Amino acid sequence: MICGSVLIEGRNCGKTTGKLQVCTSCLSTFPVRDSSERWFPCLSDPYEQDPIPDFSVWALFHYDAPVTTLLRSMKFNSKIYCGTLIGELIGREFPKDIPFQWDAVVPIPLSEKRMEKRGFNQAEVLAQGLAKHLNLPICNNVIRRTRHTHQQSRFTEPSERSENVKGAFAIGEDWDISGWNILLVDDILTTGSTMHEAARILLENGACRVFGVVAATHRENVES
Repeated sequence: MICGSVLIEGRNCGKTTGKLQVCTSCLSTFPVRDSSERWFPCLSDPYEQDPIPDFSVWALFHYDAPVTTLLRSMKFNSKIYCGTLIGELIGREFPKDIPFQWDAVVPIPLSEKRMEKRGFNQAEVLAQGLAKHLNLPICNNVIRRTRHTHQQSRFTEPSERSENVKGAFAIGEDWDISGWNILLVDDILTTGSTMHEAARILLENGACRVFGVVAATHRENVES
């Protein structure tokens, strides 16, 4: 998938890496975070009146190649298999010893406009590997976008990103998530504004616990 080599089991791949279409050499270059450096406070710029100050996000990778290349290929070139690979690695590595039962994996939704343009939700692609390894359902329409927002990458200031997604989410019709423990999935954690707003809506509507899961973040303000 990355270097273009022909995969030969026992030479440059094993059974697992062969199924993932990546050679062992390329896989060794993935910028995996140390297990003690994967949990983050969601917001890079916290504030005193935050209604969910303890909301945390788990990230598997540093924001670096080849993970960044794979994420861009998925999002902007419709190479969904690139996201499938990353989602599978997320599912394998996500901690299995958390002392309570998860109820659902919920991808951050796209707006109807962006979904129509892209044809798929990258967060849902990543969520599939996590859901498979934890034997959980993916609930795509628990959260819905109430309005189209600009891409967060357009904004550099945390306050601008926060304002861009403020009030952008609502709970889908006919959902009762009272008491649920939810894993909320997105591709990248930057300032955390998008995931924070989605988590706030889930918790305000009865969810018991919400943890975030992303593929990568550039942040190093680690909450170990």
